Amino acid sequence: MEGREAYRLLLFVSGATPRSMRAVAAVRNLCDARLPGAYRLDVIDAFRDPAAARDHQIVALPTLLRLSPGPTKMFVGDISDPVRLAAGLGLSWRPVIASGAPS
Repeated sequence: MEGREAYRLLLFVSGATPRSMRAVAAVRNLCDARLPGAYRLDVIDAFRDPAAARDHQIVALPTLLRLSPGPTKMFVGDISDPVRLAAGLGLSWRPVIASGAPS
């Protein structure tokens, strides 16, 4: 990821609910595939840290904030669609083909 600014992401969730776990998995999967070694993702439980949610003006969960590269961008609600998530993060979308897969 030479020459590209590292992505700094905050994902606000509501505990260990299935929806929260899907959101965490979706963001991690996309970032691992598209930004290996070039992102930092912090997952924040808004119920355990309401001050952080208030400071970032979080009103719905899950919410993903892209703090950098700027400008700051917010994704609210269902973030499980990888195409929409990639576009919102400014990444091109193409399916990732697992290496070693039969041709």
